[in-house]
Amino acid sequence: MSRLDLKGNKVLRYSGLATQIFISIGLAAWVGKWLDRKMEMEKPLWTAGLSMLMLMLQLVWLYYDLKKLDK
Repeated sequence: MSRLDLKGNKVLRYSGLATQIFISIGLAAWVGKWLDRKMEMEKPLWTAGLSMLMLMLQLVWLYYDLKKLDK
């Protein structure tokens, strides 16, 4: 397998990353909004908290995945 083929596979591997992050954070925000309404929260704490948690989890996953790719 040539070097160009390996580079192409890496690009394809992360081509949908933005969509994956957008959907997962959107889903977390939707669940958070539902929890805020269900618990009659004054401030959207669940929405903010779950959205930030999902963003952090996505970034940690990306870090370890890229670190594994380097080896």
